[in-house]
Parts: sequence; structure tokens; C-alpha cells
Amino acid sequence: MKRDWRYKVCVLGVILIFCLPMAGMILFNKSEVLSGENRKSASFPRFDLHGQSNPYASIDQYIQRVNSYYSDHLGFRSELLSLYRFCKVSLFGGILYPEKAVRGTDNWYFLGDSFNNVIKESKGIIYFSETQLDTIEKNLLTIDKECRERGIKLYVAIAPNKLSVYGKYLPILQFDHPTKPEQLISRMKRDRIPVIDLKKDFSHYSDRRLFHRNDTHWNSFGAFIGYRTLMDVIAEDFPQVRPLSLNDYELDTIVSSDGDLTPMLSLTIPEERVVMKPLFESRTDKKIIKIPLPDYYTGNPDDFAIRYTNPARPLKALVYRDSFFTVMAPFIKETFGESVMIWHPFGRSLMESEKPDLIIYEIVERNIDDLVKIRQFNIHL
Repeated sequence: MKRDWRYKVCVLGVILIFCLPMAGMILFNKSEVLSGENRKSASFPRFDLHGQSNPYASIDQYIQRVNSYYSDHLGFRSELLSLYRFCKVSLFGGILYPEKAVRGTDNWYFLGDSFNNVIKESKGIIYFSETQLDTIEKNLLTIDKECRERGIKLYVAIAPNKLSVYGKYLPILQFDHPTKPEQLISRMKRDRIPVIDLKKDFSHYSDRRLFHRNDTHWNSFGAFIGYRTLMDVIAEDFPQVRPLSLNDYELDTIVSSDGDLTPMLSLTIPEERVVMKPLFESRTDKKIIKIPLPDYYTGNPDDFAIRYTNPARPLKALVYRDSFFTVMAPFIKETFGESVMIWHPFGRSLMESEKPDLIIYEIVERNIDDLVKIRQFNIHL
């Protein structure tokens, strides 16, 4: 039986629809930061079995990396994802990508477990093994020894997960087992290396909002309370340090939709955000340090390495930081005579070249596993 031409058109149309993404990948393929995901697209993997003890596992990992490459580079990816988001969220009222972001009660939003098992870790479901703790202890002891040999004081500061502060808004049972930061702080007490929980004093400000509802990060007020907790420890070793106080600032609010969580759910929700306006005139000078950026960094190039100088203050601080330090930086730069802040894991070369009085190694709780295998980079500013 001769097929009707309409069936042929339909079959051809379906074939074209399936071919369009592949054609788009070939014609418009480029490596860039993926919108709404704050990461670079995957690069095409190199297959190499040389020196591999388990070739079958290597083949499986290669296939997974190839799949990640095609997922990130598929033609018209953004447009297709936007259509998917619209259908799932707007038409059917569902939650988009619950493994990436979840909605709690009272309009609070949190990271999902695809980010380093952040929910399970914050709730004490996943925690360090004794072997992992031993490795972290050894790593920190090595860094501390290198610092002390050069007359430098080391402070490890752990910024909290949002869920560790506002877990009541995500109705998941909190396990009795200590969380990873609690395990680490307890372990390092015997070595007398300051590992500082920056949320330690948050309970005194339960009447104030310390995190954004629509963002993973703390607000300026929460960062300031964390700053004071850090300064209390540093001032014990350096009495000449004069920390800022709340009296140095005026608290105000602005309305903003710049959250990093709600875009993952295809939502735009404005919220009031705390702004701390200084009541003093800053004497700090800022210098952006231009150096080649590492592959892992996806942020503003001007934020990667910065040097602040403040002639009215003593001491030099070298800060290894992540995104949680962004709103703490304005307080730190007013506290020290020189502050070098770099968005970077610990690096021995900077310690040698900068010769600071103290090092602040700040890391957010959800990235605390990085301490199991501390990477060493040689960067010169």
C-alpha cells in the first residue's frame, strides 16, 4: 500500500527534530560557563589506558565523561532546558531538578545533594571516616608546621552550609552523629590548630536573618557575625588587632532577585537583603592582581586575586578563600594593614613570596572534603 505523503512528512519532521540538537552542537559548539549552573561546560575527554590498574573501570569512567560532554554541548541546550523548565514548573507546578535545589518551608530554598551531598552532610547522615579524619589531620599539621617555621600563624575557618543554620525549614530528620565540621573541630583541638566554626555565635542572633532565602550564601550580617567569631580567635594571638563592631555600620535592606538557587528552579523571586553601610571613611587602597586564571575558576576575573592596603592598621593577612568570603572581605580589609585575598586552595609559593603574619584558610562546609586531599598550586602574584 502506497503511504500517504503526510506520513512521510511526519517521519521526516521527527528525524529533523532529533537531528537538530546534534547539528547545533557541530555548528555552534563552544566552551563556556553554563548559564544558571556556575560551572564550565565539560571538555571532550582523552582516552588513555596507560598505567591503569583496572581498564574496565577506566572505560566506564571515560563513557561517563563522554556523556557529560554531550550533555553540556548538545545543540540548543539552553532553549530546550528553558522549554522543559516552563512545562514542569509553570504548567505542572513541579520542582525542577530537586537534586540541585529544593524548596523548604516558609519559602526557603536550599542546595540539593548533587552538590557534595550537602543535605546528607548537613543533617549528619554522611560523615568523615576515621581514615579521612587522619588524612585531614596530617594535611593540616603539615601546613601548620610550614607556617610556624616561617613565623606565620594559621587559622582554618569553616563557613556554614545554609542548611546547617536553617535546617528547620527542610523537614528531614537531623541525625545524632556529629557533622563533618564538628568531627574535624573536635579532632584538631588536640593539635591546637585553630579550626573555627564561623557559625558558633549565630545562636545569639536568632531574631535576625543571617542567610538569603533564595541563595546559598549568608548575607552581610551573617558574614559580619562570622567575621567577629574569627577575629575573637585571631585577637588572642595578635592583641594589636582591632576588630570592627556593629556600631561601625548602619543596617539597611534592598530588594533583589539575584539568588543562585531560584534560577535552578526557573524562578525569579525578589527578597529583602541586608546591606551594611559603613559609618566611617575607608582608607583602604585596592589593587586587582592580574595573573593567568586556573581552569577551575569561573567567576569574575577581577575577583580572583586582590591586594588591599590600609596604612592605619597593622599586620599582613594572606587569605585563601571561596565565594562565602565575598561579603566578609569588606570587614577583613579594614582590619589589617595589608590583605591579600586569592580565590584558591592553599599554595606554598604564596606563603613564601608574600610572607604574611597570618594565613586565613576559609572553606565552606560543603567543600570540606577538599581538606582530605589539599591541592598545592604554585602561583606568584
